[in-house]
Amino acid sequence: MFNIAVSGWGPITWLPLNPHLENFIYAWNYGSDPPIWRALLNSTVVTLSTTLLVLLISSLTGYALAVYKFRGSRLIFMWILAQIIMQGTTSLFPGTTSLIPMYLLMNWFGWYNTWFSLIIPAAFSAYCIFLMRQYVLTIPDDILDAARLSGCSEFGLYWRMILPLSKPALAAIGLINSVWTWNQFLWPSLMIENTDLDTVTVTLSRVGPYGHGAAVIVLATLPLIIFTVMFQKSLLKGFSGFGYTRR
Repeated sequence: MFNIAVSGWGPITWLPLNPHLENFIYAWNYGSDPPIWRALLNSTVVTLSTTLLVLLISSLTGYALAVYKFRGSRLIFMWILAQIIMQGTTSLFPGTTSLIPMYLLMNWFGWYNTWFSLIIPAAFSAYCIFLMRQYVLTIPDDILDAARLSGCSEFGLYWRMILPLSKPALAAIGLINSVWTWNQFLWPSLMIENTDLDTVTVTLSRVGPYGHGAAVIVLATLPLIIFTVMFQKSLLKGFSGFGYTRR
């Protein structure tokens, strides 16, 4: 794809023939509707907002389900597992079976054709809550009890102990959520009508011909590749702790 973007029309070779950047310059401003820079900005805003909300909600809920034993906690956890099973996928966005109800609900809230319809439904992820609960279970009770004896409040326990010890899990969940959100196509294409609000995956469906289109695709995937390479160690470290529990 990169070879096509830098060489344009001609035979596809291992090394580009007569490489140039004209396709990237054109793609950055005129290669799609909206321009790829605007689509990248839209996807960045939606992805960062969704990821921050997912990390907040998943860490709080997973911490509560792992540390506290209250009436109905097991029922809530079973309901979360049921959501993962019934959805049939680990995606954050509504599955095909819930597209129509979620579409009607977003219309009822007045969120159609706004970023709220992309961010709010994805902020509640049963899969991420499950992963966070499993990781918190690996933290020894002795550490939490020592913090309580030192006068740490319950929220302080979450803020000063759980979050720092769960950095690998948070990094893994954040990376998973970022990839899912960035690559989502069906739900944004259904909820967003204004092209100025389109995410990068929806914009890719309207790219220009050959070399221009290849340049747009390269620009659209480059941020995701960089982000994944930067946090791959945290991803592996986080997943290594999900399968072992102490309690």
